[in-house]
This record gives sequence, structure tokens and C-alpha cells, in this order.
Amino acid sequence: MEWDYSILDRSGYSIARVSKELFHMTDTYVIDVQDPGNALGALMFVLAIDAEKCSRN
Repeated sequence: MEWDYSILDRSGYSIARVSKELFHMTDTYVIDVQDPGNALGALMFVLAIDAEKCSRN
């Protein structure tokens, strides 16, 4: 339903899993990052998805 994402590197290794929590007044995402060094990239990915979805409306 376009609410759960996996961010993979080129070799298919999971960098992060992103899910959107339902039943909140605002958009709330959970970002599970395996390596803290990838946290900023995962956050930028989520922000890009959210911005694209907001621009649809």
C-alpha cells in the first residue's frame, strides 16, 4: 500500500527499512537503519517520498 519500503544497496544488502505508522494525526514514519552511517541517507529518502506524496494532493 506504498507505506513500507526497503532501501537496498547495489548488491541487494538491506540498508534500512521504512514503514509508515497508521492512525496518527500527522505522517509518522519508523526508520530502522542497520548502520548509523546510513541514517542521513535513509532520512533523505523518507523526506523525498513524503514530499512526492504531498505534491500529489
